[in-house]
Amino acid sequence: MRYKKGIILAAGKGKRLAPTTKILPKPLLPVFDKPSVYYALSTLMTAGVKQVLFISRKEDLKIYKKIFGNGKQLGMKFSFAVQKKPIGIPDAMLVGSRFIGKDPFILALADNIFVGKSFKKTLLSIQKLKSGAALVSVKVKNPSKSAVIETSRNGVIKSIVEKPKKPKSNNAIPGLYFYDKNSVEYAKKLKPSKRGELEIVDIHQDYLKENQLKVFPLKGDVKWFDTGDAEEMLTASNFISKYQNQNKKLLGSIELTAFENRLISKKQFSKLIQNIPNSNYKDSLKKKLK
Repeated sequence: MRYKKGIILAAGKGKRLAPTTKILPKPLLPVFDKPSVYYALSTLMTAGVKQVLFISRKEDLKIYKKIFGNGKQLGMKFSFAVQKKPIGIPDAMLVGSRFIGKDPFILALADNIFVGKSFKKTLLSIQKLKSGAALVSVKVKNPSKSAVIETSRNGVIKSIVEKPKKPKSNNAIPGLYFYDKNSVEYAKKLKPSKRGELEIVDIHQDYLKENQLKVFPLKGDVKWFDTGDAEEMLTASNFISKYQNQNKKLLGSIELTAFENRLISKKQFSKLIQNIPNSNYKDSLKKKLK
């Protein structure tokens, strides 16, 4: 697989979720029965990633280290870094430049959640790319809230615009990006926008200029949630609760994802379950051992 490294950007202050974020950082707030960041990590693991760098605020670093450790228990390798100032998504490339090295990587935002049976198939299709960068796109009702991508009928990218007032399509770009080492050089050249941040859309534009950017539309069964505010977090929680009950399947469970993707053995999986306090989540995992 091409993408063996992943970065989870979990450094947001979560102002729109105040006052709950006074207690916990936004990525650790629960979306139904597990922390938001679990879903992002599960996505990377499902995609085939083996090494993950968590980027957080300095005051949250100890929490992430305590929760995730070195990753060995999940058959993974985890490391941690600090984003000193919230100056935009591309800063993840600068903070993580040593981790990236010369390798391709996947950048996941900690508050983005994907649900759908065909999602894994799309991730594995992107793994087959030989060069350049890739994005996923998803049809949404209100594209003005996100970056919007316009493509021709045969999938050629025509434009990418951040939160346009008059969107040219209803295809939004979620917070899951597939890059190569060139992204670091592109990020170094960026200048802050009018809102004082480095903009991820500018990284996409650099790849587009070099004809090195591809888009993979998500199938209609895939739901995307950007849990940046309380309303969306509640919507995501209700959807996941209903989905898990109907399909008898846990979503975003890092323990189950590790087991299903053969990162750990059945014995290791059982040991992980034993270390979880008694809960409905633990009971759901125990059923997978039968």
